[in-house]
Amino acid sequence: MFVQIVRINVKPDRVEDFLEAFRINYEGTTKEPGNVRFDVLQDPEDETRFTIYEVFKSAESVDEHRNTDHYKETVARLEDIMTGSRTKEVFDLVMSDKLPA
Repeated sequence: MFVQIVRINVKPDRVEDFLEAFRINYEGTTKEPGNVRFDVLQDPEDETRFTIYEVFKSAESVDEHRNTDHYKETVARLEDIMTGSRTKEVFDLVMSDKLPA
């Protein structure tokens, strides 16, 4: 399993725009055959900070994800909404009681 954690900071007056734009990616990604889990988390102490927890079957599944229309549309919409670049961390899933290992 391939796990990716993406961190996104958005402009204070654009939180709703972020949620609207990211819903496109969320709804599309959760229907992809290579996606196992896709969670969008908002920092309870700072509503402009988001963390995306993504689990895919393989690195190839992530590559396929990045070529989808919903991903490309969301990335384009986020350019004006974010305060800086997205950061990404990649992990291998070792243990989980909720996901197949």
